[in-house]
Amino acid sequence: MNLPEVDKQVEAMWTAAEKQAGSKEKFEEQLTKEGLTMDQARDNIRKNIYVRAVINQKIQPLVKVSDAELETAYQANLERYRHGELIGARHILIQVPKEATEEQKKQSKGKIESLLKEAQAGKDFSELAKANSDCPSKSRGGDLGYFGKGRMVPAFETAALALKEGEISPVVETQFGYHIIQVYGKKPPGVTPLEEVRRQVEGQVKNEKLQKTVNEYVLNLRQKAKIEILDPTLK
Repeated sequence: MNLPEVDKQVEAMWTAAEKQAGSKEKFEEQLTKEGLTMDQARDNIRKNIYVRAVINQKIQPLVKVSDAELETAYQANLERYRHGELIGARHILIQVPKEATEEQKKQSKGKIESLLKEAQAGKDFSELAKANSDCPSKSRGGDLGYFGKGRMVPAFETAALALKEGEISPVVETQFGYHIIQVYGKKPPGVTPLEEVRRQVEGQVKNEKLQKTVNEYVLNLRQKAKIEILDPTLK
């Protein structure tokens, strides 16, 4: 990390600290109460930056999570991964502008009704979605993955829950526009397997281990030299 880069970060953190205090004057008053001069405070910020650089470059790469640790963390938080019935669905969305005229609404509805007829006639739903949907999911053939209650807007959720596997819904209207939905799978209530939430669990365990290592590192630094930690994420 070069000096110009450090100086830039010092100024950014200094400005943020002043803003958090409410004003430059209030920040200076706060420093005075803590027995710090402006130069001492800036020096502390600079030290904090170097500490964080060491953490990112030297400590973080060393934090590893074993399979045993993953399993332990997963089992300890099993309720977090419990779910009700899940529905796997794809959809096609034809958007309706917020200030759409009645004619525009009519055109959008006509388009989705035409697509519904094609899907009901056996046209591949995914291909229809890729070619026509206004939703970003079009790149995946309209696939929304598996979801449970409370994840989608009410009208969409109600229509999806009413479908059997393989069925296609009639036209559904939401605040986003007009949809047709195809359900491709259902999963009964249960617990999401570790493999499906592995990245999430690993991230949580890694963050906990990293924080513990950082705390030990900062404590060691404090024992060697009095450093006021201004960055709250390092406290």
